[in-house]
Amino acid sequence: MTRDEQFMAMAVERATLGRGHVEPNPMVGCVLVRDDTVIGIGHHERYGSPHAEPNALADAGDARNATAYVTLEPCCYTGHGKQTPPCTPRLIKAGVRRVVIGCVDPNPHVAGNGIRQLREAGIEVVSGVLEAECDTLIRAFRLRVKERRPMVALKWAESRDGRVAGRQGRPVRITGDLANSVVHELRGRCDAIAVGTNTLVNDDPQLTARGDNPPRRAIRVVLSNSLKLPPERRLWQPGPPTVIYTHDQAPDVESPASHVEIIRLPSQDNTRGGRRFGMGDVLSDLFKRGVTHLLVEPGPKLAADLLRLGQVDRVWRFKSTRLDIGESGLVAPELDWPKIGELDLGDDVLSEHAFDCEDRASVDFRLARSLATGTSSR
Repeated sequence: MTRDEQFMAMAVERATLGRGHVEPNPMVGCVLVRDDTVIGIGHHERYGSPHAEPNALADAGDARNATAYVTLEPCCYTGHGKQTPPCTPRLIKAGVRRVVIGCVDPNPHVAGNGIRQLREAGIEVVSGVLEAECDTLIRAFRLRVKERRPMVALKWAESRDGRVAGRQGRPVRITGDLANSVVHELRGRCDAIAVGTNTLVNDDPQLTARGDNPPRRAIRVVLSNSLKLPPERRLWQPGPPTVIYTHDQAPDVESPASHVEIIRLPSQDNTRGGRRFGMGDVLSDLFKRGVTHLLVEPGPKLAADLLRLGQVDRVWRFKSTRLDIGESGLVAPELDWPKIGELDLGDDVLSEHAFDCEDRASVDFRLARSLATGTSSR
């Protein structure tokens, strides 16, 4: 690994501390180096707060003739709803002599203009250092900018014999305490958590993140073509906003609670001759609500549908190493996506899967590893 790569790796690691706090902005890290010595380090800590570069400059105090390692091209514009001043002029004013960039900003208001402004100011610029690792940091941000939708992750737990529930969907606790902690950490970093009607009926989920001060309070989502909503569910109790998505020909029912909104989307034919809504319409609506990361906790049927429709970016599968449910249990979804990461959680094994076998483990998976090994710097 070159010196540039070593310092960029430090910036990448620092950037991950922003996960769950900075969205819909991207995670960004910055390291300032002079004479091979780190003189300042920072990251984008919270949405609306200073970006990584000014935080690193403040940490350094004096950054003249330093090299700035930034995971993402420094921003260079004002307006368009921007919350903070641009970072490119700050680096120029600070007198850095060199800027090393991980990846170019996909935002069309930047997209190479930050690099151009730095070079016009006489600063040496090198880009594409640890580009793949840096691109991992902005994957959800890139989807927002390019496709105007959230990043979608599926998560389920299955027994050693490949079942996700007991007979007729009866709930069974499959995973151990460490795996459950990892799940709640993930929930606390997501903007929305979704289930289907069967999970709502069988599991009566809360769809909240337990623990101390999770960084985000997720919108709770129910995906229901039938609108067969059982009474006295925990989702109907006061709590985070709850949205039920259905199609415009579903039965006319009243919302089960004042904080529960029923959204009727355009109706489409499904392969079984019934009517359904399109998941693309769900993602579009969630995008408008500011959702960057959507976590879906599906039953086998919903998981199969989403995988078949190609509307999933990541899968997290927790597999028990000890529990068998038996042949009467519901069979886990079929998954032939390549495994891009695996983590031993004691009683369980977490594997992360992506359709593209060249993809890299997500920031959430890295944070899960830190939690499991007790090395988290949060």
